[in-house]
Amino acid sequence: MCPPASTWPCRRLGRLSHCRVWCRTRYRSSDFPGPLYVSQPLAMTTQPHAPSPRSIASRWVKIALVVVLAALATVAIGPAYLSGQWPWVNPPQVAQIDQLRTLQDQGLALPGWQLTAVGPIPVNRQTWTMADYRADSTAAAAPGQQFALLLRPQPWHSNQPQLEWLDLAGSQSWQIESRQRLKVAAPSGAGPVQARFFRAWGNRQSFAVVQWYAIPSGGHPSPSHWFWANQWSQLTQRQITPWVAVSLLIPMPPLAAIADYQPLALALTELVQQQLTTTVFD
Repeated sequence: MCPPASTWPCRRLGRLSHCRVWCRTRYRSSDFPGPLYVSQPLAMTTQPHAPSPRSIASRWVKIALVVVLAALATVAIGPAYLSGQWPWVNPPQVAQIDQLRTLQDQGLALPGWQLTAVGPIPVNRQTWTMADYRADSTAAAAPGQQFALLLRPQPWHSNQPQLEWLDLAGSQSWQIESRQRLKVAAPSGAGPVQARFFRAWGNRQSFAVVQWYAIPSGGHPSPSHWFWANQWSQLTQRQITPWVAVSLLIPMPPLAAIADYQPLALALTELVQQQLTTTVFD
């Protein structure tokens, strides 16, 4: 029989419900007067809600995204898996690396022009090839008298164009003005060319300058043009697109109009791009 409540040991805690639980546990439940109180909170239950249309649409979008990514991965990895040639085992390379090295050592031969001098010049820890040309006396209609050609062929498979124009202008202390964009239609056997065309003067010399990156599909002064061409070449041919940085320097009097040298610049740009395509890129 449960003793009187005044004698319960737990009464001093001031929680009568706990004392009743203690008493009922210690003595028979039939001897405990009154109901049994439990101090545990009741669990609250909620009714399940139907998913909203927005959550259903979001779920389908995620599923579609996973399917698209899986399809792209299959297209990219599938051919390598079937052939057993993984990209990290045999990375893409430049097929014309030998021709690029020959170009750096010997320069570029141009029909109708005599190559009078050729040699390397350092430009901010880079090596350029400088060649001087004079009009061939046997050519009855040579487009000019003389000019200089600066070339920086791609040194190795991993090298990428990095706006070599800034280093070249800084090393020569050029003052640049009359900036224009020169466009040359696709020469025979080569792609179209867009180039920078401007006047540069410094050290008591003035030049009409034409600059572009030559690649097999044409030419452009921005490295991004090579980047996208290189991505397509690696995807379709597993090869790196070769490039050559070209800078044409046409001497001109300090006060001459640069527009007078534009026809010569167009003719030389077309000739250089055509020769690079036939002797280096093909």
